[in-house]
Formats: sequence, C-alpha cells, structure tokens
Amino acid sequence: MRLSDHIAKLAPGYDPRHIEAYMRVAHGTLGSLSQRQFAAEVRLCRACIDEGGLDAAERCAVSFGL
Repeated sequence: MRLSDHIAKLAPGYDPRHIEAYMRVAHGTLGSLSQRQFAAEVRLCRACIDEGGLDAAERCAVSFGL
C-alpha cells in the first residue's frame, strides 16, 4: 500500500500530502514508525491542519516537494 493510501485511510477528508508534510517536519523517515506511532502522528497532523489552516498545510507540503 502506498503511503498516501495509508494516510487517506487514517485521515479521510484531509489531503494526504498535507499530513505527510507535517509528519516529515518531525521525522526524516516515516518507515521506522510503528503502526501505532504512525496513526498517532496522523492524528497530531490532523490537529495541526485544523489549527493552522489549509494555506499553511499547503505551504508545508510544497516546502517538501509534495
């Protein structure tokens, strides 16, 4: 399963690029996260997007080339 598909399952209604970008702010590589850690990070990133808004999330995604 692709990373974006996995994120989409955990965060329906959110752009997977936005979630991934915020995850990469804290983690250089996402492959080392356990499933539990990954799900917790997705929840945290959803809260960041809710608080910071879509414009900030898009800027973050673009900064990572997503």
